[in-house]
Amino acid sequence: MNAPFQDGRLTEEQQETDVTESLYSSQEQVNAEQRAGDRNAVNGQKAAAEQVKKVDQEQEELAGAYRTRWIAWGIIAVGWAGSLAAIILRGGAVEWFMAAVLSMIIVVSGIAPIMGAAGLSAYRSMPRGETRDGGQLTIRLAVRRSYLVPFVWLAVREQTVNESSSANREISVRSVFTPLLRKETSFSYTLHHLRRGRHPFEHVTVTVGDWLGLTAIHKRMEAKSEFVVLPGLPTVDTVYRPERSFGTAAHAAPSLVVSRAMDPRGEAGREEIEAAVKAAGIGPDSRPYREGDSLRHLDWRSAAKGRGLQTKIYTQEQPVKTIIAVDTLASAYERDDRLFDACVGWSALAISQAASFGSAITLLLGQGQTAMHSSSDGASQTGLTDMLHAMALLRADGKGSLAGSFVKGSNSLHRGGTILVFTADWRGGRSWGELAGYAAEQGCRVELFIVTRANVPSFAMREQQKWLECGGVKVTWLHVPAGMDALPYAEAEEGGAAHELA
Repeated sequence: MNAPFQDGRLTEEQQETDVTESLYSSQEQVNAEQRAGDRNAVNGQKAAAEQVKKVDQEQEELAGAYRTRWIAWGIIAVGWAGSLAAIILRGGAVEWFMAAVLSMIIVVSGIAPIMGAAGLSAYRSMPRGETRDGGQLTIRLAVRRSYLVPFVWLAVREQTVNESSSANREISVRSVFTPLLRKETSFSYTLHHLRRGRHPFEHVTVTVGDWLGLTAIHKRMEAKSEFVVLPGLPTVDTVYRPERSFGTAAHAAPSLVVSRAMDPRGEAGREEIEAAVKAAGIGPDSRPYREGDSLRHLDWRSAAKGRGLQTKIYTQEQPVKTIIAVDTLASAYERDDRLFDACVGWSALAISQAASFGSAITLLLGQGQTAMHSSSDGASQTGLTDMLHAMALLRADGKGSLAGSFVKGSNSLHRGGTILVFTADWRGGRSWGELAGYAAEQGCRVELFIVTRANVPSFAMREQQKWLECGGVKVTWLHVPAGMDALPYAEAEEGGAAHELA
């Protein structure tokens, strides 16, 4: 594929008299569509930013509500000192009553919270450490006190940050309760609409306060744990696909991501991926003769033509080899986390389907990353789990072209194999052209799956597709499922506050 001449081939079949007019009209249409797309992207990013800003303001207001009222304590201290002086000077009942009331306030609202905050500890329990994109997870958090102090309340707050997100969005939960005569208090909360990535917990912040709202003592306790959200796509039901291509694998692929799409476009994309996986591994039908091969399988016609002894290979003897590459180029996704999550989710679907058909899978995670391999024997189940876990930790922070990783890297291509590339970089035609040329030299074919937020490919996208398909690269457009735009949030079961984050 001759990549340097991409721009010139877009109009080479037009008549000479219409070239100038067509170029101007095409360019105007491309510019208009790109401007419309940019406006939609900017509006979406503004809406998300406003939503996150609103949540941050709510958190700041909640945090500001829990603070010690030093002015009130100053007035109480002055009044208590004055009442003591009055007792010494006069010793009347009123003075004693005032000193007793203020002393009780100091004990209940000052000393009690200090004792309640001493020796606090927290621990967290989760039923499982993994879930899928869009799923939910229930977490139980327990706080233990060393001293049984009544007349205090506890405000517990913890948060987790998605380390796989370029924006490092966090999900937080807060719950307030009055333990009274219990040393240990626990509450459960559920995280909804979780997004792909690694979510670690670092610490728990507990605020101990009095019932009058005069004192708030903040204490931060370390309670490290984490959970991983595996890539996937929103689904309405799960389809278990145990069948294999040639019966070579002992285990069926997990039904984690193999499922029916929620809309016709998603169903069409799944069918395209399934067809691409099934077509992988169609390669040469012969190989050089090896000692021990049956003479009945020799290609005598090829030997008669002077090509040497060749052994015919039947379809069931050919190992199905599929190379799946996930593009992590930062500029391709423009800090759109859900666009990248959708790209990883589609590629996870391809991996699961390839495993269910008994393919030997090679997964390339971005530019310059080490490839992961899964065989078509019984060990493919473990290899598939490791691949999904590695894909959950991916970040869209790659530099350079993915084609360069194939050309310069040590990833060997098997003749007759298929390279399935998942990306959002529809403008990188030159890079994909170079990859197609390199794959053709190795006897492989390339299929490009481009994830986009556009409902219908624009004129520029269609022209790019025509140019790539002229060079032997099949292009399939995939969309971002609507269910992936739901914001994650935490919902406490007992008196908690839920916070939504983008």
